[in-house]
Amino acid sequence: MKGMLPYLLFRPDAFFSERMKEPEDLKIPGIIVVIGAIISAVTAYLMSGVYSGLFSAAAGEGMASVMGAFSALSAFFAFLILWWIIFAGIFYLLSMAFAGNGMFRRTLEFTGYGLVPVIVGLIISAIVSLYYIPLVEVPVISNIQDPAAVQRFMSDILTDPAFREFTRISAVISVIFLAWSANLWIFGIRHARNLTVRNAIIVVLIPVVIFAIYTLYTAFVGMPFLGGP
Repeated sequence: MKGMLPYLLFRPDAFFSERMKEPEDLKIPGIIVVIGAIISAVTAYLMSGVYSGLFSAAAGEGMASVMGAFSALSAFFAFLILWWIIFAGIFYLLSMAFAGNGMFRRTLEFTGYGLVPVIVGLIISAIVSLYYIPLVEVPVISNIQDPAAVQRFMSDILTDPAFREFTRISAVISVIFLAWSANLWIFGIRHARNLTVRNAIIVVLIPVVIFAIYTLYTAFVGMPFLGGP
């Protein structure tokens, strides 16, 4: 896998063209995706410390670590499902509008390869989180059964300067590396589904642009119903 990374990242058209000559194989893409899921889980566990006060108030001190593990596990499977299966499924379905042909397994394989830049972005965000998370001032919740108290707790966290800065930096990093992955996916889907470059660009950019806009919107505008700014 090490030797093929430069080929994949900088000559994606040639890389996927060569892969089309080989049998479908999900082993290496599966390893790539699992690595991404593990990094996502680690980041989620680190971030769960910000909400430790809420977990402790809800179910005692010991529950904070349990909820941290649950957050990590949820992030692990969320990465597998969202970034690999759902994105591959969307690419496959959208390509049908352009008479794309080819097995879903091949689309899944090439989508997994294309996640390498996204994973690089996750690693950078995880490193950045090590600086920002200790700076977040975790509020104390007075009464877990009081919806207003929970709302204030969430609002205090989401408006914390360090948390907001980390969220925005992480969002920008995510979008930058997602754009790189999109470049790989364009050539991957082109070959996997036998499309023209133009049609592959449309197929890939529709979900990628929507996801990028959503990511930047929630980071910079916020989600008021969750107590955001």
